[in-house]
Amino acid sequence: MEAKVCKFCAGERLDEVVNVLREAGYEVSVEGCIGLCAKYDCGRINVIAGEAEISASGMEELITHLKAMGMGQ
Repeated sequence: MEAKVCKFCAGERLDEVVNVLREAGYEVSVEGCIGLCAKYDCGRINVIAGEAEISASGMEELITHLKAMGMGQ
């Protein structure tokens, strides 16, 4: 499966976000904008993982979303 990460939303957490997604089995691409910034609050980690849009306040919430989707650690 593929995942797209907004590099602007991930900010300083970009490397960690990419690593978590790869560990969950995704092929990750880092994009300039994936169009979720207008839908979700600033400062959130915005990811499109497969068909799902994920907007997480932090790494723990991102991992929780991935586990709920049946992906990840």
